[in-house]
Amino acid sequence: MRQENMRRLISVASLVIIMLVFGLTSDSFFTADNMLNILRECAVTGIIAIGVTFVIITAGIDLSTGAAVGFAGMLCANLLYNYQLSAGLIMVISILTGLACGVLNGFIVTKLRVPEFIATLSTQYLFRSMVFVFAIREAGVISNKKIEDPGILIMGGSINGIYLVTIAFVLLAVIGQIILKKTKFGTYVYATGANRKSAELSGINTDKVRWMVFILTGFLCGVAAIFQIGRVGSVTTDLGTGLEFDIIAAVVIGGCAFAGGRGDVFGSAVGAIFMAVLQNGILKYNLPTAAQLVVKGVVIVIMIIFDAVYNDIMQKRIQRKAREDDTESAKMAGGEA
Repeated sequence: MRQENMRRLISVASLVIIMLVFGLTSDSFFTADNMLNILRECAVTGIIAIGVTFVIITAGIDLSTGAAVGFAGMLCANLLYNYQLSAGLIMVISILTGLACGVLNGFIVTKLRVPEFIATLSTQYLFRSMVFVFAIREAGVISNKKIEDPGILIMGGSINGIYLVTIAFVLLAVIGQIILKKTKFGTYVYATGANRKSAELSGINTDKVRWMVFILTGFLCGVAAIFQIGRVGSVTTDLGTGLEFDIIAAVVIGGCAFAGGRGDVFGSAVGAIFMAVLQNGILKYNLPTAAQLVVKGVVIVIMIIFDAVYNDIMQKRIQRKAREDDTESAKMAGGEA
């Protein structure tokens, strides 16, 4: 079995196991309503995880996604409240805001040569500060106003019980997987992450590829912000706070390697569902907030450690196979001589 398929199988098996654990210990876990809620809860994380998958495959990282969602969401809420713009225009503005965040990240990384971790950590603070700049205020005090525009609120709705955000997540995941696996751009993404210098020598503009994956992630942050404010019906200054860590955890649990060159959207989608199942299952036990965070953190750490160990084992196996092939080639060359 190919390494990629094996890692994918492990991700799916981990999801099945944790669902069985919660299902056997809670009567309300495997209900239809709860399954639909899990698919809704994983969707925003999953949508952005599609873009972050591309980033991590190129051996990059994006820590600004949660703040970008908060920025886009708060800007839209401000424009709705103060200028009563149409829902269609608000959606366009949200996407453009996300795109601008992605363009800035890509520019800092590829043109200013700032490492991705430092660059996106810095823009995380910048985007989060924009949340407070555009926060709705009354008499100088931040006010969390409800969103009443039906065009926005419908984004939190459902069709025959299936939430629109879930449908969007599935469609975007399919498109993302096709782009990654079936297009030249996807090939360039893998090549950039596997060995950037070799990719450049083969004629790939790796800076352009890295910039594009940040733009893609920003676009998806803008899309996710629309669904998030439509579902919640209001925007607070902590919108998106900590979301980036759930996204990165989902992508890594799904099989992407921080070293780059490995992973796919399907695995990240499974990882996003895993994170939603974990959060949903923990809530069934009515644990204190601190205990919930501890359990969630421990499970994520275990999964990431497992991924690191698995990657190390596979890397050693590949290196051993390469040495064996070199030895065999040397023997054949010696015999011919």
